[in-house]
Amino acid sequence: MHTAGLAARAAHTALDLLYPERCAGCHAFGTSLCARCEARLVPLGREGRCPFCAAKWDGLNHCDRCYQLHHIERIDAAFEMDGLARQLVHGLKYRRIRSLAAPMARHLEPFAAAHARAVWFAVPLHRSRLRDRGFNQSELLLEALGLASPAGSGLRRERKTEKQVGRRARERHANVAGAFSYRGEPLDGHDAVLIDDVVTTGATVAECANVLRDFGARRVWVVCFARKSYDQERHTDPIHD
Repeated sequence: MHTAGLAARAAHTALDLLYPERCAGCHAFGTSLCARCEARLVPLGREGRCPFCAAKWDGLNHCDRCYQLHHIERIDAAFEMDGLARQLVHGLKYRRIRSLAAPMARHLEPFAAAHARAVWFAVPLHRSRLRDRGFNQSELLLEALGLASPAGSGLRRERKTEKQVGRRARERHANVAGAFSYRGEPLDGHDAVLIDDVVTTGATVAECANVLRDFGARRVWVVCFARKSYDQERHTDPIHD
């Protein structure tokens, strides 16, 4: 092992000793998510949900949030963005608890099986945000599922966008317009799947889907760990998509 690798491993070991792993739910030592807390997670059902975007909805057909989600076949989510699911998203993204990616990905396995023949892509971060955070949480989920984008292919976030927090739906779509590009072989009619930790208005995944469709994707699906049911009247949400 190279000297740099040994130093990095020693640093991680020292951090583990100083800050032992604790459950994101109950803070018990020894694991990032204990079995008891994981059992508390309540999967999304179909009732009271938009059949297209998985957000809370009591009306008929799809909800009025869906009109701007062009080129997306459907959004599938494991959980609503509240309670323990919200703690896990924040733990991975903001507290940088990378080990949470594995238990979170376990709940996305049914979606992975349903789209086993599709080409999968993680929603990308701009290089400056990737440098600050140290990782892309969506890529960690993809890796934990044992999936990968085709070699040499991938979505890129070419333009650094402002944070989406507090923005209206229309502002969110404008904020990410033209921010992404695709590099790689044409998708030639293959189905594609975008994976993300959380979807709020869907502005980011909609823009990514537009790019993939431009490069030949036949259909684009979205799979996320949590769905934030964005309130278009109040325009408030605690996390950007």
